[in-house]
Amino acid sequence: MKKIPIILLSAALLAACEKQIDIDIEDQEPKVVVMAQNEADSPLSVKLTYSRPTFSTFYVYNGEDYFKKITNATVTLTVNGGASEQATHNDGTYTFAHIPQAGEDLSLSINVPGEEPVTATATVPQRPNISNFDTSFANQGYDYYTLLQASVSFTLNDPAATEDFYSVRLHETDTVIYISRDDNGNIISQDTAIDSYYRFFECTDYLLVNNTSIDIEDPTVARTYSGTEMLFSDATINGMSHNMKLVGQYNRYWEEKASDTTIVRYGLTLEVKSLTRDLYLYRQTMNNYDNDELLNFFSEPVQIHSNIDGGIGIFGVSSKTSVHISLRQDK
Repeated sequence: MKKIPIILLSAALLAACEKQIDIDIEDQEPKVVVMAQNEADSPLSVKLTYSRPTFSTFYVYNGEDYFKKITNATVTLTVNGGASEQATHNDGTYTFAHIPQAGEDLSLSINVPGEEPVTATATVPQRPNISNFDTSFANQGYDYYTLLQASVSFTLNDPAATEDFYSVRLHETDTVIYISRDDNGNIISQDTAIDSYYRFFECTDYLLVNNTSIDIEDPTVARTYSGTEMLFSDATINGMSHNMKLVGQYNRYWEEKASDTTIVRYGLTLEVKSLTRDLYLYRQTMNNYDNDELLNFFSEPVQIHSNIDGGIGIFGVSSKTSVHISLRQDK
């Protein structure tokens, strides 16, 4: 990409400063923010805060939250238009006893003293249908270490009658067990540490991926996703059984004792989720916001999707299908 000469960049900034900016004072008033990204088969919860004005200070006093929690709201959930349930509250988080199930229509009602009523709706999507799951491995040797290249393939069976939205991720859990022994080899103490995160992977798919990157030497780049969460709709695969392949590099699986003090286990899980449309759009726009570059200062700001009536934020539900992947090549 060509570099912008400093003089042109300065001129553009000065020109931008001359433009009159109208500020709507009402838009600077704090709004009720709803954060509710829930999952089927798990208790439903909602986090409530107030927004911060765009032109406010970044400074907060020690011990205070950057976003002020709302602790005096009444939050009600209605399922399929039937009986309602009121949430219990703990430090800005409101939790329901109800566990969402696929196909349910959920209605959320939030009343905060001194604020307009806040509402939102969501329909719990069906669990993704995947088949033909398979893995293959290849060792990638480097100067001082070896990584395991894992290829994870499966078929996503998309229903034709509905508009569907998906998320694909690879979740890794590393478990390290520290063991202390006496001079006779007897165990004195044992401690366990677990590290859980989502792994980077690549997926080349000519139907689902449409990047803006252009590489003359490698045309597949424009059709290759790289990251930790692949989001897509069924617009190009509606009603189809679509084959997908994810490729990533991982620490080699091992379960052994290092000097009789440590045992390490690596666990990897394929997670395929069906998302509500609103949750899909929220995650997409959040990713676009996170990936925004400095030069996009000259373009329109990224608008984060919201489905909250009377406030801002997201109320959405996903349904997950998980498959454990053994990183041991002998299994």
